[in-house]
This record gives sequence, structure tokens and C-alpha cells, in this order.
Amino acid sequence: MIKGIGIDLIDNSRIQVLHEKYGQVFAKKILSEAEIIEFKKSRSPISYLAKHFASKEALSKALGTGLYRRGIFPANLTVDHDDAGKPFFIKNDSLLEVLKSISASNIFLSISDTNSHSAAMVLVE
Repeated sequence: MIKGIGIDLIDNSRIQVLHEKYGQVFAKKILSEAEIIEFKKSRSPISYLAKHFASKEALSKALGTGLYRRGIFPANLTVDHDDAGKPFFIKNDSLLEVLKSISASNIFLSISDTNSHSAAMVLVE
């Protein structure tokens, strides 16, 4: 049973301005420690930041919590990819607690981008 859906669209130029202004401080605010390692290797850091932020914002909408509530902080969430490149969220204790509270167990994530925009869609069941 679907418990929530969320979508987020980001103008990559907005992320670029924030990254230029705050640098690594901004990245550390929205990326987990594991993501910071990947971010530093990224050939397209602005796109990386935008896609990961959009994913986390879409998740917060699908859960119905919003960001910065009930342990749903961007830096506490990690987006990873399976061997085929399919994105997914690593379920940490905070995320598992929120999922349990809404009787959900599955999270589906889709990410897309162009040169100017990044989007993510999340379905929680």
C-alpha cells in the first residue's frame, strides 16, 4: 500500500551559488559522510549536490515529515546505488523509526537531471 509520494525539482544554478558561497560547509550540511567521499570524486559536483538534495527533499515529502524533523536531516540520510546504478536510500535507525511509525517498509527512488535541473521522485509503501 502506498503511504506517500514526494517529488522535488532543483534549479542547479541555485545549488551552484550556494556551493560557491559556502563550499564544503554547504556540502557537509546536505551530504552524509559516505556521500562526501563520493562527492569529492565526482566529475560534476554541482549535479551531485543537486541530485542528492532533491532526493532527500522528495523523501521528506513522501514520509510527510519535511526535512529537519524526526531525525530526517539531509546529512543523516545516504543515497547509494546498486550494481546496475539504481539509486536507493540506506535505511538508518532514524529512517527505520519513521517508516515504522507510518507502517511502511519500502522506499523507491528515481533521480533525473539535465544540465540545468535535477529532479527526484520517491514512493514509500
